[in-house]
Amino acid sequence: MWQGRKVWREVARNDVIGSRRGGACASRGNLDTRQKTVFTWVGRALRATPLQGRKILSTDRRGCEGPQPSSLTAALPVTIALGLDLLLGDPPHWPHLARLTGWLSERYEEQLTKRAPRTVTLGVVFWFAVVGTVVILYLLVRRCSILIDPRAALLFDTVVIYQAIAAKDLHDHAEAVLESLVQQDLAGARDRLSWLVGRDTQSLDEAEIARAVIESVAESLTDGIIAPLFWSMIGGAPAALIYRAANTLDSMVGHRTYAYEKFGKASAYIDDFLNWAPARICGVLFCLGERKRLLGTIRAEAASHASPNAGWGESAMAHVLGVRLGGDNFYDGKLARGPVFNPAGHRPEVEDIRKSLKWMWRISAMGAGLILVIALSISK
Repeated sequence: MWQGRKVWREVARNDVIGSRRGGACASRGNLDTRQKTVFTWVGRALRATPLQGRKILSTDRRGCEGPQPSSLTAALPVTIALGLDLLLGDPPHWPHLARLTGWLSERYEEQLTKRAPRTVTLGVVFWFAVVGTVVILYLLVRRCSILIDPRAALLFDTVVIYQAIAAKDLHDHAEAVLESLVQQDLAGARDRLSWLVGRDTQSLDEAEIARAVIESVAESLTDGIIAPLFWSMIGGAPAALIYRAANTLDSMVGHRTYAYEKFGKASAYIDDFLNWAPARICGVLFCLGERKRLLGTIRAEAASHASPNAGWGESAMAHVLGVRLGGDNFYDGKLARGPVFNPAGHRPEVEDIRKSLKWMWRISAMGAGLILVIALSISK
């Protein structure tokens, strides 16, 4: 995406820069108790998992391999990762892939731009440098985990997939804005909204705040939930890792500003490519959940968006809620005109935020179920 920053990506950037105070929903409850419960559960699951056999090299031309992982073993990391996200979300100050990627992004950008102009080519070098470093670190840690115990490697992969998902964190931040609106605290709602979106929030009224929250939830459904699950199915933890790193780089440098118009182009285009299929899957899931023939309308409205992917979730959410989304926004005081989704809908209200969160969980459950079924079928 060229414009706007998703909730967890904004938090990642702020953790790196350290320019803001704690998140709007920093309180996560008793984390110590949750940690004990979660890791006891994970430990039991891993002990019950059969060890994956290693490939055995053979001089026989036919070759032979050791025991292959069962379909349960293949789907287990994704299942546990979903459970961890539901229970823990993204606890503040815990090590996180997005924060690591953000830190590397700033270091590499600083060093590379000292030595060369901000061209598209340098942006490509930058992308491969950051993502390559993240992948190398992953391979080193995973190799060490295998030497300790194959189940340790499985646990590590589970943590990687868990950190690629951001369902609970998205819900918590959206709910924080909702709570402020319910209390008629517009100033607090605007402040908390700034953690969800990149647009100017200082002068937004209640309806515009509600619109911004719903649009963020709709768009983040793709890159915070469906896309990580999709890439986990395609390539396991390594694919989820690469996706999360690429998505973070888009939030860091993928902007149409003087500094990043060329330098961030590769990061933005790669993120668009990685989200292409998940965005359309998300739109189809909305149609299935609503049981209406909306796909043609969603496709037509999404095509009018500057992003090839963002319009799918926003258009679908607008139609299932019966609200009007999109339109004009201000970024750093500059007007940015955008398409309108479901022009016949009513202006968003506070209650529509609640409905959007219910749809978020419904689509997340449908997407997770579909992806797990496909993963189990492929691994048989």
